[in-house]
Amino acid sequence: MEKIRLYLQKHETARTSDIAQFLELSTARTRALLSEMEDVEAVGTNRTRVYRLRR
Repeated sequence: MEKIRLYLQKHETARTSDIAQFLELSTARTRALLSEMEDVEAVGTNRTRVYRLRR
């Protein structure tokens, strides 16, 4: 999860597929990890959803 935080600090926002590719994980597993992280928020719905660190 620390890698996700570092990625979002560098890129500010990212799609699930971007993070999954960076971590070399499936998008489903990446989504599960993102949903467990309290300091990450989802913005948008389905196709337009991006993740960012909470402010």
